[in-house]
Amino acid sequence: MKDVKGFVSFVGAGPGDLGLITEKGSSCLRDADVVLFDRLANPRLLRVTKENCQLIYCGKLPDRHVMRQEKINETIIELALMGKRVVRLKGGDPAVFGRVGEEAEALQKQGIDYDIVPGVTSSIAAASYAGIPVTHRDHSASITLRTGHSSQKNSVENHNRYEHGDTIAYYMGVKNLGHHCQELLENGFSPETQVAVIEWATTGKQRTVEGTLPTIASKVAINRIENPAMTIIGDVVGLRKKLKWFEKKKMFGKRVLIAKASSGESKLERYFLDQGAVTYAYPTLKQRNKLISSEWLKRLQSVEKMVFFSPESVHILFEAFFSEGYDIRELPRSIFCLSEKTKRVLKKAGIRSEKITEPTVDMIRIGYGKNKEPIVKDANLLVTHTLDFDPRFTEIDQRLLEEELWETVIFPSKSSVDWFLDALILHGVKLKKEIGFAYIGESVKEYAKSKGFQHTNEEIQQELEAGKWKSS
Repeated sequence: MKDVKGFVSFVGAGPGDLGLITEKGSSCLRDADVVLFDRLANPRLLRVTKENCQLIYCGKLPDRHVMRQEKINETIIELALMGKRVVRLKGGDPAVFGRVGEEAEALQKQGIDYDIVPGVTSSIAAASYAGIPVTHRDHSASITLRTGHSSQKNSVENHNRYEHGDTIAYYMGVKNLGHHCQELLENGFSPETQVAVIEWATTGKQRTVEGTLPTIASKVAINRIENPAMTIIGDVVGLRKKLKWFEKKKMFGKRVLIAKASSGESKLERYFLDQGAVTYAYPTLKQRNKLISSEWLKRLQSVEKMVFFSPESVHILFEAFFSEGYDIRELPRSIFCLSEKTKRVLKKAGIRSEKITEPTVDMIRIGYGKNKEPIVKDANLLVTHTLDFDPRFTEIDQRLLEEELWETVIFPSKSSVDWFLDALILHGVKLKKEIGFAYIGESVKEYAKSKGFQHTNEEIQQELEAGKWKSS
């Protein structure tokens, strides 16, 4: 039998902002059987993968390697020869200091097909988010991209290092920054040449330090700027004073966790990210839909009251309802819900509902169960789906919670409080005791307080109550 070879896509994840991956890159992730991802590829992008997609972290740190390059090449080849559809997800653009050439050569030798999906490269994105256009009609007609640390075979001494564009961008050059600046000074650059170093560009962690060739290294050291960082050199840096925009966003630099109680995308996470905050929706949950029996569907046509616990329950029940030939006219007239989000979903389906805080005993409850807990049989409870922690994201969730000093957690519902606290125990994470919280609804506020959260973050709370996130 002829061997069936898989296919490999080298995908640029962009520099960090979730919106800067290409549509083709997202499509590759959705179709992937396996994703090997780097430290600088935003792990939030992995949420679009299939439930059975394998996630392999091969990120590198300056002082240690999780997976060395040779092992990465071997793993990609091994998976492809098993017939897998593999995505190698790289921060920025895979062909700009991303070692895609080495990995693609390894595949070519094995006769494995692949494609390369470009991404937004970090230098251009970092400069733009810092308010620095890398070219400008009056200041720069060209740009040179340089690595901050060359291999011995391709070191800067082995080519004409003094040929350069009007703007120079150094990738990952913090360690050798003083050396690079001194070289440029020795070769005729003015001491007044402006320099900007941008750390964690395009994210709420972005920090920008400005200086000149003689001063920038000391300023970077004083401010403790570390990689990942881009260095931009040239007259265009002076435009930042007028053009910076990202760091002026309303929530820039705020550290906000969004507690989750569903597997779907968090609208709140998207909103606060767009407002410049460092934001993460936690924990990552997976959903399994339950088969709804014909008996239940018939029964629902004769009950007087029903209450939906979640938007997901609405979608699942309606799909089952319609597939059996019924429509909304056969639902009870008294329909209730426990959240504004569920109310909006019902309204979109053409159904009026009333939001309540607790169901009454005479209501049929449409809700979910937790996989880790046995579902107690209840004649008035219809379980549409189950939720559980997604084990593929255990290390990712833990790493992202431990890497930041989170200031606030937002609780959209009472169940999100429970999921959040259970996840902290699962991942062995301890947040600082004084972490603030914000909430949607007074009942959620009181429930969070009963669980030990005492300090309301008034700024975040006011942002929630302003309601702009609902229409974002």
